[in-house]
Amino acid sequence: MNFAKNIHKNALIIDNACPMAVLDQFHGHFIKGGVTAVAATVGYGMADIGTLDFTMKNLGKWFNKFQDPDKNLVHVTCKEDIHKAKKEGKLGIIFHFQGTTPFEDDINTVELFYRLGVRVVQLCYNDKDLVGCGCAVEKDTGLTEFGGKVISEMNRLGIVIDCAHTGFRTTLDAISASKSPVIISHGNAKAVCNNNRNCEDELIAAIAKNGGVIGVNGFPGFVAQKISPTLDDLLDHVDHMVKVAGPEHVCVGMDYFEYQAGATDDNTAGLVYDFLIDSGSWNKKEYPAPPWHYPKGIEMPDTFENLTIGLYNRGYSETEITGILGINILRIFDTVWK
Repeated sequence: MNFAKNIHKNALIIDNACPMAVLDQFHGHFIKGGVTAVAATVGYGMADIGTLDFTMKNLGKWFNKFQDPDKNLVHVTCKEDIHKAKKEGKLGIIFHFQGTTPFEDDINTVELFYRLGVRVVQLCYNDKDLVGCGCAVEKDTGLTEFGGKVISEMNRLGIVIDCAHTGFRTTLDAISASKSPVIISHGNAKAVCNNNRNCEDELIAAIAKNGGVIGVNGFPGFVAQKISPTLDDLLDHVDHMVKVAGPEHVCVGMDYFEYQAGATDDNTAGLVYDFLIDSGSWNKKEYPAPPWHYPKGIEMPDTFENLTIGLYNRGYSETEITGILGINILRIFDTVWK
């Protein structure tokens, strides 16, 4: 147990999907949990808020946060910033878009957001957009002509292409079109939990073959078909993805959510759920109603150490554990970021 805790203490730990980062009061929870950096959702691919105007104003709020030394944040735009966050005991913030709709229909906005520090962009968010199709679209027609231009521009600039929430064919098209590795920041294995939001083995293997990584996801509906999944349920996804892709192609994308149990009350979560269902951003087939209880033992980010202990108890080596916790995605950042 002490050996696992030492691994956790010394590791670079990167959570590759973190909507909860919008809540300032939980930044300290990540630091307490030993997390080095999170990919904070700063751009959305959903109704009403997936716009250029909303995203620019949201980024302005983040830059204001970075000015406050008491918040202990580091804006990550290069791999050295991650090492800086670790050394200083601060939380690194990687700007992450969950959808390309903030680009609107103008290819020039890709560089605009890059210059503002966006370093990881997810192509779609469940539905169809100007780039391609999300995983909830009944007929995935693949990457569009505009989507090809977006990928080319992201390759040129050094933005990581993320195909979480993206359809099967669109993801395969993106892998073929991209000159750099494509990732799925927060995915899970469909063979373990049969949810359309999770990844088929063929897709997991394709991501690995292109040099990318798949992040294990803690959102309960994607972990197991039960109200309160366990850490073991989550680790079953790690085991399966490692079996299909190899340990060097698995990372962490816990997807801690500002409306999950422990972060907000059930009534507020219910209102948000109704909005997401009514807007078409979510559907009831893939997304169960709240409360959303994350896996027991790692319900909140201050308990992140239990993931490391769980991996150790499953028999993973120190090299494999530190790879899954952060080194595997750091390899992608080192390859893609300019």
